[in-house]
Amino acid sequence: MSAVEIKSELRSLRAGRGVAAPNLSARLGDHLRALCGGGGGNGRVDEPANLRERVIAELQGQTRHLPDDMALAARVALGMHAPAQDTHFRGRVAWLARRLGREDRTALRRINEAEVLLAEAIGRELGRRTAHPVGDGWHVAALRVLVRLDTPTMEAYEERRIVADRDGVGEVTLGMSLPCPPDSTGLDIEAGVHWGGRLIRHERPLPQRSQLVIGLPRPLAAGESCDFSVVTRLGPSQVASPHYVLTATRRCRRFELRVRFDPDRLPKWVRRVTGEPVRLLDTPRPVSELLQPDAVGEVYTEFDEPELYLAYGAQWLAVPEP
Repeated sequence: MSAVEIKSELRSLRAGRGVAAPNLSARLGDHLRALCGGGGGNGRVDEPANLRERVIAELQGQTRHLPDDMALAARVALGMHAPAQDTHFRGRVAWLARRLGREDRTALRRINEAEVLLAEAIGRELGRRTAHPVGDGWHVAALRVLVRLDTPTMEAYEERRIVADRDGVGEVTLGMSLPCPPDSTGLDIEAGVHWGGRLIRHERPLPQRSQLVIGLPRPLAAGESCDFSVVTRLGPSQVASPHYVLTATRRCRRFELRVRFDPDRLPKWVRRVTGEPVRLLDTPRPVSELLQPDAVGEVYTEFDEPELYLAYGAQWLAVPEP
């Protein structure tokens, strides 16, 4: 990804009100639109508030890769730092200059340096997302998941129907990300194939990420489908996230999710997550599309053609342990 082009897009975005611009959609370049999943794919029209929320979440997330002084300069420039709100970019530059105890031109130079680093970070993220492009071998026709929270630790039962996009697909790789347990170097989980395949390897490429390499019963021809099921159980030390979401990196035609809570310890609220940057889930918040558990403590939701790299599923706020 071209850091020069991304930097040019950031410079255009910072003008005027920055991310608070009324015409934000028109202000996004191709790279920033790809980062934020905007553009109304799959027939979806972006609501301005939803798009703005995604843009801010993604850009804030990328500034975390920068040194603190550079991160502050980038947030101020783009209008994402509340104490520096100003309708004009020059006003935000002046605020940063006062914060630094320097002249405006020094603050502007700091912003320009921060934009270079931010553009590089965004380029790396976009490169990571396209490392396994859609159609690189197979896609998901249907994913059905049951998450059980009425068990000693969280359990997830996932049933997939995959379709080969080329001849000779004999294995697939599935990934999962979770917060690492405190004072740990990796996840505490058990995962395996329930039926329909065999576990070849259980990999942990990053401390917070687990991957299963699954062998299929036979190599698939292009257009041929195969069903299999995977079971995941969290260990006693594993931190369970208060959500279950799919963040697809390849096409998924349909995703169905059922979450089973302990009917005697229902959460304060459950909400449907529809096409959000996963970083927005860091802070549980009861917004629209609330789901009501039924008499046995279950909620159900479904999605057709979820967009790539955005989160779909359910989030909840658990009742504190007594």
